[in-house]
Amino acid sequence: MERQAEKAACRALALSRRRALAPEERRARSLQICRALEGLEELRGSRTVLGYVPSGSECDLRPFYETLRKRGVSVAFPVTLSDGEMEAYVPVGPLLPGRCGIPEPDAAVSRLVPPEGLDAVLVPCVGFDDTLCRLGHGMGYYDRYLPRCTRAAAILTAFEAQRLDAVPREPHDFSFRAAVTEKGVFRK
Repeated sequence: MERQAEKAACRALALSRRRALAPEERRARSLQICRALEGLEELRGSRTVLGYVPSGSECDLRPFYETLRKRGVSVAFPVTLSDGEMEAYVPVGPLLPGRCGIPEPDAAVSRLVPPEGLDAVLVPCVGFDDTLCRLGHGMGYYDRYLPRCTRAAAILTAFEAQRLDAVPREPHDFSFRAAVTEKGVFRK
């Protein structure tokens, strides 16, 4: 229970810092993150990348998704399932509101991409630390999904304002090797 209280406190701090960024500042920083992603070694040669639709004050990678599409890369997005799992779909048609209120591809008409078919996964977060431990919203979707992505480079994306001194870690938390913020690329 103590670990959950620590995570809740870290979430509150990181979210307040992220929300404190003015919308125009978030847009400018998001564009810096997109530019850093354009030259990222882990994305070279990628054919299918799992992105995410920004929610609330998260960094917005949509300009980068356009760059990927112009390069011929398929961009998939998460579809959340009722059992706490998620799958990746390349959208066909408009995105629809999902279980968490975040727009998702329509699974009935979109193309499912198996986890082992992904080359890279761009992962949002609430907070992170210098060891690249990620703090999410606590629902575990990415922690359950990422171990299934056997070929994919998992890349954490966030604003520097979300960097914390330390994120409480649990055995099921996924380990990242790279993070991209508006200040550049960080690796373990």
